[in-house]
Amino acid sequence: MTTPNALTPSKILFLATGLAGSLLISLSAQFASTNIADVQGGVFSTPDEASWILTVYTMASFAGIVASGPLIRFLSIGRYLVVSATTFAITASACATAPDLQMMVALRTIQGFAAGGFGPAAFVAVFIVTGGPRLPFGVTLLAFVLLFPGSLGPVIAGFAEDSLGWQTLFLIQAGIGATLALAAHAWAPHQQQDWSALKTDWLALTLLSLALATLTLVLSQGTRRFWFESETIVWCTAGSIAVWAGFAFLVRFSPLPIMSPKLLVTRKFGIPIALNLVLRISLVVTSYLVPQFLAVVQGYRPLEIAELMLWAAIPQLLALPLVWQLMHRFDMRTVMALGFALCAIGAALVRDGTALFAADQFCLTLVIFSIGQLLFLVPAMVVGTSVLKPADLPTASLAFNATTLAGATLGVGLVSHFVTEREKFYSNVITEKVSLYHTLDADRLTAVAGALANRLVDDAGTTARAVALLSSTARREAWVLAFNEAFLLVVAMLLIGAIATVTIGRSPPLRPLSGGAGAQP
Repeated sequence: MTTPNALTPSKILFLATGLAGSLLISLSAQFASTNIADVQGGVFSTPDEASWILTVYTMASFAGIVASGPLIRFLSIGRYLVVSATTFAITASACATAPDLQMMVALRTIQGFAAGGFGPAAFVAVFIVTGGPRLPFGVTLLAFVLLFPGSLGPVIAGFAEDSLGWQTLFLIQAGIGATLALAAHAWAPHQQQDWSALKTDWLALTLLSLALATLTLVLSQGTRRFWFESETIVWCTAGSIAVWAGFAFLVRFSPLPIMSPKLLVTRKFGIPIALNLVLRISLVVTSYLVPQFLAVVQGYRPLEIAELMLWAAIPQLLALPLVWQLMHRFDMRTVMALGFALCAIGAALVRDGTALFAADQFCLTLVIFSIGQLLFLVPAMVVGTSVLKPADLPTASLAFNATTLAGATLGVGLVSHFVTEREKFYSNVITEKVSLYHTLDADRLTAVAGALANRLVDDAGTTARAVALLSSTARREAWVLAFNEAFLLVVAMLLIGAIATVTIGRSPPLRPLSGGAGAQP
């Protein structure tokens, strides 16, 4: 005879479905971003136009996260997963054969909305199946599932695109969606529709979706459009401020509030959520800085970057049991601070990079950084969820999933702008210092021109080519210096985060449960 809290096979299959949905959908979301240049060519668009393929997906994902709460309660989690996975699969199949950019953007918008709810659904599945004393164990699995796709996604995308082409990446997404739909139909619970779940503040939900979407647009497109020199960015910024203000008013005065502001300002929940935002911003190291450094400075292709990213994925997978053991032996704040410290050390190792840096120089950074991510996120989520009551779950799910996606968007948006501006600065500085009237510069130009003389007949062409090569070298050095400063900026942010873990308050180690997997504070 089983107890009400026993982990029956049906519960385990349901939990596996929820976690696999979040893992696989997040994993496949990396496919387009990793190979955007090939997708751009496939739909005959410019780089600026193709950037909307990624931007609208993220914007719609925010809307999916916000709407997931009432929709899951209305449809039941089983039906919600079936509908979302089916929609994801259909739109992915259509993306593989999209004839032009407009159709691709429309399909990606629908796909992003469907994908947004898988994170909250995994959150719900963990609390349903492992609620009570087993919750830390379930949350540990959830934290890993939410973090691991960022490390593994570029690996799979790089190898798949190189072997099969960019259309196949969308077909893989379709296969993932179809498999998840079948699994959810078979193993996730299907209750009667709860029409009372639709009695919520839909205006507040709409405003929050618009606020997050417009913020995403500003951050994603700002650098490309020179920020406030673009009318689009100006109007979207003004609109974002307005809808944020409207949402704040409704949260305070609405008779049907969609979230609890009081929970967000508690030490045990609010601070871990804020630090989760810091961590997600810092992931710009692996999602942007390292790949862009190698692509810009060394000309790496996605396949070569994919091979390097294995140095992040494999250590992160192997470190999961270590994190679980450390949480049973040390105060949670200690483990969290150690995680931030390791991330800072990993980023600091490449703060003085040169134009000679290649993949080998980033391996140790990726190993240390990926382990540090897990060391922080798992205990942070365990601490944050330990104080939750059933009524807090909608707020907790919305806050955590929104900061997870917002942090990544904010990190890439701001750091890419920082790197671009610093590259311009250093290009100007280096260019001003280079002159034909300087003996060393003149000798270098003569040497390069001499090396090219055997290939080019025209003396003027030889000199022009030599000048172009020196200009390219100067700009490459400017990029290197800009990336170095960005790494240093992330290090400073991570060290501040490590210090901030102290403010959470005493968080004792987990105590093992007798007779089963799990732990309790």
